[in-house]
Amino acid sequence: MKRKKGGRWTIIFLCCTLAVPTVAWIMGFYGDAAPTLNAMRPALLTGALLGIAHLVLRPALRLLSAPIGCLTLGLFGLVIDVGLLYGCGALVEGFAVPSLLYAVLTATVINAVCAVAAGRH
Repeated sequence: MKRKKGGRWTIIFLCCTLAVPTVAWIMGFYGDAAPTLNAMRPALLTGALLGIAHLVLRPALRLLSAPIGCLTLGLFGLVIDVGLLYGCGALVEGFAVPSLLYAVLTATVINAVCAVAAGRH
């Protein structure tokens, strides 16, 4: 059964939107208590912006960096994803990427979930 292209885009957008606050919660940036919607709002906005960037900018950046991607066996794609996260985080007031580990973990979660759910590779 072949999936519709629109459904794949929706899954990628939702993965990006939900991965940013989820990884922040896993890494303990909200404290011990369950985070409120107001506490997660900047992370959700950053995730939504990241979802748009993944759908619009990421394919063009992957195409432009294809020679470097070949030399690094595709790991440069993770660098692109981390850079997009830092860029989107800088655009949203009240959100800052706390560490490089957070950015790498978020990019890894997004890529893993998108590979399984949306069939992206």
